[in-house]
Amino acid sequence: MRTRASRALAGLLVVSAASIASADDGRDTLQRALSARFQPSQIEIQPGRRGGAVARTGRLLILALDGVPAKPFRVIRANPKSPWSHVMDFARVQIASDGRVTAEPAPLRLDRGSRLVVLDVKVDASHVRFLTHSADPVRVAGSAEPMYGCTEFVFELEPEVIRAGRVEPTVERIERWLEWTPEERVCAPGINRLCIEP
Repeated sequence: MRTRASRALAGLLVVSAASIASADDGRDTLQRALSARFQPSQIEIQPGRRGGAVARTGRLLILALDGVPAKPFRVIRANPKSPWSHVMDFARVQIASDGRVTAEPAPLRLDRGSRLVVLDVKVDASHVRFLTHSADPVRVAGSAEPMYGCTEFVFELEPEVIRAGRVEPTVERIERWLEWTPEERVCAPGINRLCIEP
């Protein structure tokens, strides 16, 4: 009796492990495909006039909805000798699978047509997350200087789409809100001043 139960349990564990591996494969496939298509960019971390400027542009995206919140770009460092680092504070915009949009309030507002770059793409069991940065500074009421804005777009997807690594329906959903453009600026590796403009 125990042997039969042990075999059944071992069989369940094998099936569970295979399901987890398959889900991980689908997630990894989607992660690689989205990172290749939306080509993350790099921004200037040093404070001052260039702080927040896009140092290496991957794919430029155009915002397809109005009034998107963004948090101001900020940098910190632990002590005077340590390097500066991006605070990574993003206004969250959640886009449900039925198209409903919920957004947390934030000091900056991005209008339809704003240009954005992707800093990172993350895929989990039921969401694709884009950490984005405005490609251009945004005017802020009451501030003399425009600021760069940071927004996290969270696209809710059916878990089976992610498990299967289905790229096309995922891209189609994302591009309803963040329009893909062929525009990009290609820079020589490590030499941001040596670039081919679009």
